[in-house]
Amino acid sequence: MKKIKAGVAGYGRSGFYHHSKSLLSLGDRYEIVAVCETDEKRRKEAAENLKCRVYSDFGRFAGDSDMEIVSIATPSFLHPEHTIAALEAGKHVVCEKPLSDRVADVDMMIKAAKKNKKIFAPFQNRRLDPLFTKIKEVTDSGILGKIVEVKITSQDFNRRWDWQIFKKYKGGTLNDTCPHYIDWGLQFLPSKDTYTIFCQLENTLTCGDSDDHVKIVMKGKNSPLLDIEVTSSSAYEQAEKIMIMGTKGGLKGTNREIWWKYCDPDKLPARVLPKKPMTTERKYDTEPIDWKEEHWGVPENATFFSVIFYERLYETLTKGAPLYITPESVRRVIQVIEDCHRIGGL
Repeated sequence: MKKIKAGVAGYGRSGFYHHSKSLLSLGDRYEIVAVCETDEKRRKEAAENLKCRVYSDFGRFAGDSDMEIVSIATPSFLHPEHTIAALEAGKHVVCEKPLSDRVADVDMMIKAAKKNKKIFAPFQNRRLDPLFTKIKEVTDSGILGKIVEVKITSQDFNRRWDWQIFKKYKGGTLNDTCPHYIDWGLQFLPSKDTYTIFCQLENTLTCGDSDDHVKIVMKGKNSPLLDIEVTSSSAYEQAEKIMIMGTKGGLKGTNREIWWKYCDPDKLPARVLPKKPMTTERKYDTEPIDWKEEHWGVPENATFFSVIFYERLYETLTKGAPLYITPESVRRVIQVIEDCHRIGGL
């Protein structure tokens, strides 16, 4: 099996946990040959643990002739610059979310990939979360009928004090956490529709100047309503992280399991609509429904979604399989983020 020689730019949280560890777990398919990191302590750690070359300068790192693919896990505001530089250096690129907070940047990244005939793979890894792929399997089956509304929540009560709390670094909850849930929501909304978006951005508990309370409501003319709430100012946390409403049933889920129930409306009793007000009985319309309910939980041995991302990417790199998460699909996420920054007014 051919080994792809990889480099990781940024050896912090994402670079370490999502990229380096995932690549190492697929040691028969990838080999980490270089790491770029500005922090000296982390460079020493990478050199010792990975036995690879280390760089503090991204330009020198991108020019490493031994690398075939670069995973960009540097701070968000550097993503466009680093992605384009790596593509221009002749490398395939994986770029962390968010690609940017401006569609114009994404278009330049896509253009650079096409110009240099390289693969540009946005790291929207949670689209491959086994929980979400099961949710999509259920909704795509049609068993819930026409999807009317999708609600996604991520709530806690928490202060934050790292680099991602500052606007100047492209921080904030909208840029940091919301790309996952916007991407999920957009899988239920066709690209060919006209959408209206409402967004509320608030600075509540964070120690910085960026948003940490985000509410997004998005509705198309021919699409379900999408309701996303990601907040650090919720003292009470809802049990349901996702709720889906359909014309034949619905689905609810936590971070690890989902339940869905459905019925056959054609088997409900026929109803004759009255032609005049009913005066004989003082009661509201209600009827028993023959529900069928199912449950599914993420298996304990399920493959981590970041690993699944690199497994699928390997098939693209070595066998020409279609890229599972395309830049064009993630461009939609960045369009929503750009619109929300404009609308939210923070």
